[in-house]
Amino acid sequence: MLETAYFLITLDRHTPAEVARAVRRVPGITEAVVTMGNVDIIAVGQLDGTKGFPGLTDQLQRIAGVAKVAICVVVRP
Repeated sequence: MLETAYFLITLDRHTPAEVARAVRRVPGITEAVVTMGNVDIIAVGQLDGTKGFPGLTDQLQRIAGVAKVAICVVVRP
């Protein structure tokens, strides 16, 4: 089953648009938008099952300019 997660990305002074473009190139990420507020980018990821989300978080963390990634997995009761 296709599962969804939101990735809340905080940057360390890099250009948000540039980092968002890099985030969109990560396989499994379906959307990435620049925001104003507590986080700089919100990305949406979709994978078959939830076990791949930690690996996706690791890939996002390795992008230049990314300081922190928090993940929120969508739960459908």
